[in-house]
Amino acid sequence: MGHFDSHCHLDDPRFADDLPAVAARAAAAGVTSALVPGVDPRSLTQPLPMLPGMTLYRAGGLHPAFSHPPEALSLLEAALARNELVAIGECGLDKRFRTPDDLAIFRAQLDLAAAYDLPVVLHVVHAHEEVLAALKARPVRGIAHAFAGPWPLAKRYLDLGITLGIGGIGTWPTAKRLHETIRECPADGFVLETDAPDLSPSWLRGERNEPAQLIGIADAVATRRRTSTAEVLAASNATGSRLFRISV
Repeated sequence: MGHFDSHCHLDDPRFADDLPAVAARAAAAGVTSALVPGVDPRSLTQPLPMLPGMTLYRAGGLHPAFSHPPEALSLLEAALARNELVAIGECGLDKRFRTPDDLAIFRAQLDLAAAYDLPVVLHVVHAHEEVLAALKARPVRGIAHAFAGPWPLAKRYLDLGITLGIGGIGTWPTAKRLHETIRECPADGFVLETDAPDLSPSWLRGERNEPAQLIGIADAVATRRRTSTAEVLAASNATGSRLFRISV
């Protein structure tokens, strides 16, 4: 059985020169499927690459760090109507890039997720209270991508049906709050991710991340949880399959 990377950007230009080799390393490590989130309307019009040994699934969303044309939501809804997406995202709020309409765009994407019964992939930076309030008003299932917060905050997301996305940050020695969250999180409350090419694990800091690193991340999570890597991978695969309604 292969393993599922719940968040990696294999359509990023930083993979343009050696994408087949990146996929081959992933498959050799046992990572055979991945969710590729979108960040802007461009990603809704570009097909995912065909990669031997890997099955890719597309999410489409309007990332809060980017500006979007007026027709962006219409393009997202058209992609949803074509049944091309297994999730909506990345979407959310990021205090570093606030614009007058970002909350409205985020709420509109929650509405679409509810209407199409799809999960959301949340990007949240310094905006947890606003995001949690929006989720209470429009309950949906989904993932808090690249979660790095303390256990009390994690539990608030879990109580709303939002799964934690655990990636390379969980391997960083300085991420003490996240280490506690990893220990306390129930087995069905997290999925593993790489966010490749970003958020590299501790042994690759400053270098490009790849989906193959998911196994090392699983090792680190298993150490924190005092369990086996196989159990961590199995739990993540099962939660990802259930959440996105896919086979991994």
